[in-house]
Amino acid sequence: MQLKFPDSLSIQDFLDHYWQKKPLLMPDAIQDYDFDLSPEELAGLACEEDVESRIVLQQGRSEWELRYGPFDDTVFAELPETDWTLLVQDVDKYVPAIAELMRRFHFIPSWRFDDIMISYAITGGSVGPHTDTYDVFLIQARGKRRWQIGNKAKSDALLPNLPVRILEAFEPEKEWTLKPGDILYLPPGIAHWGVAEDDDCMTWSVGLRAPSTPEMLGSFTQHLLDHIPEETHFCDPPLSPQNSPAQIRPEAIEQAVKQLDAWLLNEDLRQRWFGCFSTELKAHLFIEPRTHSIDQTQLPELFRRQDWRRHPFSRWAWSERPDRQGLYLFVCGEVFELPEHCQNRLRRLCDDRQLGQSLLQDVDPALLKVLARLINESWLVPCDD
Repeated sequence: MQLKFPDSLSIQDFLDHYWQKKPLLMPDAIQDYDFDLSPEELAGLACEEDVESRIVLQQGRSEWELRYGPFDDTVFAELPETDWTLLVQDVDKYVPAIAELMRRFHFIPSWRFDDIMISYAITGGSVGPHTDTYDVFLIQARGKRRWQIGNKAKSDALLPNLPVRILEAFEPEKEWTLKPGDILYLPPGIAHWGVAEDDDCMTWSVGLRAPSTPEMLGSFTQHLLDHIPEETHFCDPPLSPQNSPAQIRPEAIEQAVKQLDAWLLNEDLRQRWFGCFSTELKAHLFIEPRTHSIDQTQLPELFRRQDWRRHPFSRWAWSERPDRQGLYLFVCGEVFELPEHCQNRLRRLCDDRQLGQSLLQDVDPALLKVLARLINESWLVPCDD
């Protein structure tokens, strides 16, 4: 099912006029989904050792407290009667029904998505006025939340000495109260402040990945260092005698830059880096490899016995190679080269909810080898796991 856009707005209209440009309120955008995750179930996730969670308490405009999980039942029993919020990251990785909600947003490339964070708040609960560096779809699932938004933050100055990022100056320009099924889309940099209107307020935040330029540069630099042969060295341009031997001539700089550009502008290296970078796992989401590995000869029997699916923690993408001589499959920061005629199989691997025997019909041997690796790494797991 698709989202319901307001006023007959098409998906392309949204991408052209709102995406990463301006906010959009989408009343009744989700009309046929059961937001059945209860506050008790969310609190249970927050008690799990491997789940990222936080509690934000407000005691005034400049008095905030931040607590990190995992929590236990006594923590929730001792919370005040108003003005606190529980936030749990990556809920889609642990609750399959919530992961299914992501499919409604597939007009955005799937490798761009980060997670669904769920916040539960009682009356007055909030995380304060702030900005995000990424796009977010704020879905109201239970109760009501009042959102105030401004345009691009007039100042990114924060209140000092606080454990949470609270804007020092926030001037709201619009205000909406969202009910279950409503969505508020916010592009990066828009100042916003959401406050729970009742004691049963739950908001599901579909967030996008937005790595910083220094983060991308650091990753790309490391990728180059891992792939440039060590025996590559500086080579002088044509030389002639010079009056001062200590002078660095422009042609020497030009030569150095030319040698670097041969690698920096290598289209294949850049594509391999970006695919691996875009599918890397979060550090805390570890996938345990299989205890007993299999080889490709065992695949027909494995797929005959059961269907397979992508591990909920895993990240997948594919692309055409720049030389048009094949395809790349990217999974959890790794890259696999495959023939061009495997494109339909790659689409199924990256998009289908489950994978059955038909995936192996007349399959290329190169893909069989990759499938065995995917299963051994537990990036592909049985559907009944």
